[in-house]
Amino acid sequence: MGVRVRVRILIKDRSVEAHALANSGFETERPQLLVPYAFLVRNNINLEDLGKPDISEYDTAGGPIVMYIYHGACKVTVIEHDRISRDVEADLVLSPVEKEILMSDALIEELGIVLISPRSGLWRFIDDPPEAIRRSYSPQYW
Repeated sequence: MGVRVRVRILIKDRSVEAHALANSGFETERPQLLVPYAFLVRNNINLEDLGKPDISEYDTAGGPIVMYIYHGACKVTVIEHDRISRDVEADLVLSPVEKEILMSDALIEELGIVLISPRSGLWRFIDDPPEAIRRSYSPQYW
């Protein structure tokens, strides 16, 4: 199943709510949010508004792939029924092949997400009481 949380993504003046997969294997130095190209198209987000991207090769399970990185181009917030996390500035990584939104390990940590049972989709915020258990949202494909 994986751990998926509901997030609000702010890109320029556009705010979009979506489910994002907490992917601890997506290791980065800075918080990064990887989005499928279709996510931008469906939400009418113009790449020209984001400035010039850096181009970087990422190692994936399917082999290396080139992706575009827009540094500091978004803010990410976790939205739960009982609380909202702080906003975290993140790099926006554009994937030509991924179908889900992925949060890097650095973004997961900055948002205060603790993975309890990734296979079962259980998690909590770092400052939740130990008995608090939150459940994953369903996958959202773009």
